[in-house]
Amino acid sequence: MSEYRIPRSYGFAVGQTLRAETGEAYRITGTLGRGGQGEVYRVAGPDGEYAMKWYRKTYLDCIDVEAFRQNLRQNVANGVPKLSNGDAATQFIWPLKMMEARDGSFGYLMCLFPSGYAPMSDVIMLRSRDGDTGRVVPLRWSSWFACVTAALNIVRAFEILHASGLSYQDINEGSISVNMQNGGVLICDYDNVSPDKTNLGIRGVVTHMAPEVLLRKKLPDRHTDQYSLAVILFQLFLRGHPMHGVESRAIINDEEYSQDAAMLRIFGIAPHYCLASQGNRNPPSRQVNADVLRMCMVFPLCLMDAFETVFTDGVSDPSKRLTATEWRRVLLQTRDSLLVVDGRENFYNTRRPMPLPRECRKLVRPGGHEVLLMPGKVLYRCHLDEYSADYSTPMTKVIPTAKPGVIGLLNATGSPLRFRFEGKTGACPNGKPIPLFPGMVLELKNTKLTIK
Repeated sequence: MSEYRIPRSYGFAVGQTLRAETGEAYRITGTLGRGGQGEVYRVAGPDGEYAMKWYRKTYLDCIDVEAFRQNLRQNVANGVPKLSNGDAATQFIWPLKMMEARDGSFGYLMCLFPSGYAPMSDVIMLRSRDGDTGRVVPLRWSSWFACVTAALNIVRAFEILHASGLSYQDINEGSISVNMQNGGVLICDYDNVSPDKTNLGIRGVVTHMAPEVLLRKKLPDRHTDQYSLAVILFQLFLRGHPMHGVESRAIINDEEYSQDAAMLRIFGIAPHYCLASQGNRNPPSRQVNADVLRMCMVFPLCLMDAFETVFTDGVSDPSKRLTATEWRRVLLQTRDSLLVVDGRENFYNTRRPMPLPRECRKLVRPGGHEVLLMPGKVLYRCHLDEYSADYSTPMTKVIPTAKPGVIGLLNATGSPLRFRFEGKTGACPNGKPIPLFPGMVLELKNTKLTIK
């Protein structure tokens, strides 16, 4: 078991032992970081190694400590948010045990972060800094598929959280870490997660707050979470902020505005979306916001239209903001607009339209959701079951056939795949391929899918 030297500025030293409220002793073996609320230590106990967050007394002195601690205890008791069908928000590094109070403060245990995850702030910038050498290290997504999957994992976590009657109240990139190889996501800093409409004093980060929270017209809740979530997604995909443009830069540089006044105007009083299609007062700067200008041409219109809705009408009308469930559907459509052609990934249905390959087919799900099909494309449970939110479990795969211009589907669903074509009906057994022709209707259980 490794031990690490702890700087004197930390409250505890290696070797000190603290107890959980359930009685187990945990020995400090090193540090993992610090922030405005407190410090995070590596600890070891009878059941393994964990991370322990310990609050600074100076922070606790500024809040209702008992309400804050009771809310944390309730989160520990309830466990990670879970739906009635068993789907759990496993993206959250949830509190596991409360630690006994000491010297007017307390903390809690959580799981250690696994390796392979980068802070979202680094992911947005596509670079990190080596802690030992100080050298800047470039970061890269393994694929666009992994990038969109990361976004799906983010919104699914908040979809389950909100469905459980909770709100996060402080969504920002500092709480999220991403695996850029497979799209895995981990979310921490859930200290203020509480029942919706209940607030423990946190308002959030200025750049991610809903305008009504920044203007102190409302306390954070599920609807303000929806605004903050959209900001996070915009940053992930477009590598900028939705309200950063020529106008906002002029305000920041205007000596008549203090820094606080400038932030209040840009994000609260008069937020202007940098990619607004009509009456744009705050277009991106070609020098400063080059990434946003470039990336907005990459992604499908379904995604860009969703951002425009939230950051124009949704600025003042919370009912125009997308729920996490609606974002999941938009992101699935985004991922389903992705094809690999000649070994290269491309999104289709973008602001810069490209013709679809000749052999491409479309699978149309109930509700009109279209999935572009090419050999190698994997279909997941949610594609074949209109009531499923499972975008991770593979069910079948698109394959080539011996006939030019015709692609097939390998049935790996575990059940016969019924089909209807040109007045004839039949069933493709599990493990067998079926060619796909325009006008064919596939049926699995109660879900009908049309091939175009």
